[in-house]
Amino acid sequence: MNQEAVSQSLQEAGFTQYEADVYLTLVRFGSASAMGIAEESGVPKSRVYDVLRDLEADGLVETYKQDSLRARALDPESVIADLERRAESFSTTADELRERWETPELGEHEVTLVKRLETVLERAETFVRSADNEVQLAVTPEQFDRLRPVLHEAYGRGVFVEISLFPGERGRSISEERFDFEGVATDVCHRELSTPFVVLVDRSKICFAPQSGPRNQFGIVANNRPLAYVFHWYFQTSLWEPWEIVYTTRASEPPITYVNIRRCVVDVAPLYHEGAEITVTAEGFDTETGERRRIRGVVVDLVYTSSATDNRYLSLSDVAGQVTIFVDDGDGVHSLGGWYAQIEDFELRRLTIESVTFPGESG
Repeated sequence: MNQEAVSQSLQEAGFTQYEADVYLTLVRFGSASAMGIAEESGVPKSRVYDVLRDLEADGLVETYKQDSLRARALDPESVIADLERRAESFSTTADELRERWETPELGEHEVTLVKRLETVLERAETFVRSADNEVQLAVTPEQFDRLRPVLHEAYGRGVFVEISLFPGERGRSISEERFDFEGVATDVCHRELSTPFVVLVDRSKICFAPQSGPRNQFGIVANNRPLAYVFHWYFQTSLWEPWEIVYTTRASEPPITYVNIRRCVVDVAPLYHEGAEITVTAEGFDTETGERRRIRGVVVDLVYTSSATDNRYLSLSDVAGQVTIFVDDGDGVHSLGGWYAQIEDFELRRLTIESVTFPGESG
């Protein structure tokens, strides 16, 4: 680093230009007369005395008489230590700026475009740690291994974890590989085609990144319910429904719990139309007050797209529109809806089928 650059750095550390030039001259020569310092540093002779006095007051130089006023530099350790502290502070600030640029904080309803897949993965880990009801994700085996610890924690908290697993960097068919999903996932399907990285958490938080490549260096991180609803349907129709379920923890007999009202109705409709009495416990949010609600009762009606035709064996398209479950808890009939329920009494969060009893069977 040349003299001018060092002088500029000292000025950034609090020296004036004259102080920096005089101090560097003394560090270089050790000691010199005031006039010699002025000549070597380029500081006007009329100013050099004031500059030396200020540096002496700061404990950086010492002046003394020897025919004329002379000065010598003191140990620069204090200056060096100060510069090192400032360098560390600048480095920390630079790292913080980089972190905020690459991983900005998200307020409610916000959507942010980021530049690296690593940033999307880091935010996905954060979102999954905060999950309290449901996580849906489409990942490669490598990404599954990366997220396994936070998925394990979420599953342990009772969070439903649905994984759509697709081929990773090795390009092998995932059906040929062995995976351990116990304690990590509720349901897993294998998708044999590559797809973007997707994580949806609690109907609001989204992480998305396209397949890797020089033209696809971006990702989306969002805390936005309307956008999450769109991604949810993408997950359902493209990443989940068409593919084989290879692992599930769902029981074949009650109690059976759902976090998706449409899947619940697809399963329940045949039983309901066969005349079964279906007892359920439902948890959700009151659509008027926003307060949590919990009821237990018997399913007394189902309304869905093709319910008027008495269609008993449903596909996803049959429940793509309005879906409502009516439950009588003994005090009245309550209507349960899914995401963005408006005409129903409350938005369903979880529903557990407690029992299914057919006519002639004992309870």
